[in-house]
Amino acid sequence: MNLLSKNSLAVHLLRIIFGSYFLVTLIVTCLQLGAEYEHTQSGVDNELRAMDLTFGASLASSTWRFQGDVQKATLRGISNLPVVTGVKIEDPQGRLVMAQGNIVDHDGRQIHVDAEGQRSPVRTGFLNAATSHRFPILYRDEHGVTHDIGAWTVYSSRHVVIQKVAYGFTLILINSVIKTLVLWFIFLYVFNRWLGRPITRLSGFVRRQDLNRPDLPDSPQSIDLPGKKRHELHFLADAINAMLANLRSHTIQNRTLYAQLEQEKESLRALNKSLELRIAERTRDLAQANEQLRSLSLTDGLTGIANRRSFDDTLDQEWRRSVRHGKPLTVAFIDVDWFKPYNDHYGHVAGDAVLRQVAQTMRDTVCRAGETVARYGGEEFAVIAADTDGEQGVQIVQRMCDAIHALALPHAGSTLGRITISGGVASCIPAHPGARLESLLQAADAALYQAKTLGRNRVLLAPPFVSPPPSSPPSPA
Repeated sequence: MNLLSKNSLAVHLLRIIFGSYFLVTLIVTCLQLGAEYEHTQSGVDNELRAMDLTFGASLASSTWRFQGDVQKATLRGISNLPVVTGVKIEDPQGRLVMAQGNIVDHDGRQIHVDAEGQRSPVRTGFLNAATSHRFPILYRDEHGVTHDIGAWTVYSSRHVVIQKVAYGFTLILINSVIKTLVLWFIFLYVFNRWLGRPITRLSGFVRRQDLNRPDLPDSPQSIDLPGKKRHELHFLADAINAMLANLRSHTIQNRTLYAQLEQEKESLRALNKSLELRIAERTRDLAQANEQLRSLSLTDGLTGIANRRSFDDTLDQEWRRSVRHGKPLTVAFIDVDWFKPYNDHYGHVAGDAVLRQVAQTMRDTVCRAGETVARYGGEEFAVIAADTDGEQGVQIVQRMCDAIHALALPHAGSTLGRITISGGVASCIPAHPGARLESLLQAADAALYQAKTLGRNRVLLAPPFVSPPPSSPPSPA
C-alpha cells in the first residue's frame, strides 16, 4: 500500500492534524502580528507627537521671520525621517504655505509635493491610508506675548508601520514553516513504522480471503503481527482470525439453507406474479372509478359543462398563476334574460333544454385553452379568461351573446321575442397590491346587474378598481 496515496490513512490523519496545527498557528501568528502592528503603530504615533518638541520652535521662529529657506530645510529634514511620509505648513486661515512629501490638501485629497513644489495626485489605498498629527505654530516674542501664526501637520501611513512589522513577521513565518516540515517528516516516519506496515499486512491478508469460499485450503488461515508489545492492531488481528474461524464453521450450514431458500424463492416468485396481476387489475378498475367520480364532481349534471366547484378551483389556480407571472385575469358573469317567465310559460322541461343549448353554444365559442365556461347556478353562467384584459374579455362574452341571439330560440316573455343573455365583465392584474379576488367577482356581478338594468341582451365592462367595490343590490330575475 502506498503510504502517500490520497486514500491512505496517513494522508487523512496528516490532513486533520496538520490542518488543525496550521489553523492554530495561523491564528496565533495573526494575533502576534496584530499585537506587533498595534505596538508599532503606537510607537509611530509617539514619534510623530514628539516632533513638535524637536521641530516646533524652529518652525515657529522661521515662520515668524519669513525665513523660507529655513522652513524648506526644516520640512525636508522632517520628511526624510523614516516614519514621516509628508509635512505641511498652513497659515492661520488654513491656506497651504509650504509642503513636502505626501499630504492631504484642503479638499481632503492626498497629493504629493516634491522639492520644487510641484503637486501630483496620490492613488489612495489600504497601505496609503494617512495618519497625521497637527500642531499649532506659536511664537513668543521678546515681550512674552504668544502669537498664533499657523499650524503644521506631519503625516505617516500604514505602509510605514507594515514595513516595521514585516521583519518580525518574516521571522515568525520562517519559524512556523520549519517546525511544520520537521513535524511532518516525524509523523510520516512514526506512522509508517508503527501503523503503516501492520495495516498494510492486515489489508493484504484480508484481500486474499475469499469470503464466498472461506473453507478453501489455499486461503490463509490466520495472521500474526510481529512485535513484543501488543497493541490495538494485534487485537484487530485476533478478531479477524476469530471471525474467519466462525465464518468457516457456518459455511456448510449456510449452503444448505441457501438451497432451501432457492426452492422457497421459486414458490414465492410464482405467488407474487399472480398477486401482481390481480393488484394491477384492481388498481386499473379503481383508477377508472376515481376518474369517473372526479369528472362527475366537476361537471354540471344538466348542461355537461363545468360546475360551480370546478369554476372555484379553476379561478383559484388562475389567480395564483397570474400573481406569479404578472398577467391580467378576466372574469364574467352571464345570465339568461327573463328566464323565470320562460319557465312559467313553457315549463321546466323546456327550460332545462334551453339551458343545455345555451351552455353548449357558449362552450363552442371558447377558442383558447385559458378560457373556461361554467354553470354558476340556476340560469347564471360564469367565464374565466386567463392572460386576457377587459376589452378582450368583452369581445369573448359578446361572441357568446351574438351566438345565443343567432339561435333565435322563441321566448314569448322577452321584449325581443327570443332567448338572449346579458353579461358583466371585470378584469384586473392580480399581482397589483390592491387586487383581491372577492373584489374581481363583485365587480363582474355589479357589471351584470348594470347590463340587465339597461335593457339586457348586452355586455358591460366593470370600471377599473383597487379596493373592493360596495356590495351590489340583488340581481333582477
